[in-house]
Amino acid sequence: MASTRGAALWIVAAVGYLILEAVAAASFAPGYSYARNYISDLGLPSGALVRGQVVESSRAYLMHAAFYLQGGLFFLGALLLTGIPENRTARIFLGAVAANAVGNIVIGTVHSGKVHVAGALLAIVGGNAAIWLGSEAIGLLARLPWYRRASKLLAILGLSCFVMLAINSLTTKTVLLPSGIWERGSVYSITLWQLLTAVCVLIPSRRPARPN
Repeated sequence: MASTRGAALWIVAAVGYLILEAVAAASFAPGYSYARNYISDLGLPSGALVRGQVVESSRAYLMHAAFYLQGGLFFLGALLLTGIPENRTARIFLGAVAANAVGNIVIGTVHSGKVHVAGALLAIVGGNAAIWLGSEAIGLLARLPWYRRASKLLAILGLSCFVMLAINSLTTKTVLLPSGIWERGSVYSITLWQLLTAVCVLIPSRRPARPN
């Protein structure tokens, strides 16, 4: 079934992204902090300045690949999960996923500057908007009240973290938590929702067996 293939692609995208990010972080010198460093720091070339230090990142290409993988498979999986969109919510959902995909491709290609920031905005806002819309757009899952509530809570969490990240960036101060934590909250909400949705699609509902 197309929905099963779509769910499998989302698992590959989410798990693959996290693995590639971890491997890239392990090669980052003088040391990578998941709490204080931005995710995109892992994609910077060796010799770049990060927080006043020259960094060495021999596996930056893996972070670029992670962005491409997530963006491409998130969009392709969404197409398989929704099929031909028959209502406005499904069409807007696919538009939000497309925005996330474009944003990921941009940040995987342009590693700093205004274009990079614009790409990050597309990826984060588009991805979290997709969570909110997807809770109503993905087939039988939209009929599950707990799934809709969980999805919307993840979307609110992701967007709230993004707001806090923006406040940290604009004020150049640490408000409550370091920027790396806020950024990961706004990105990992998307990853977690992909996994949640994929598991719900792949695990069949239990129905009583018919008598012979």
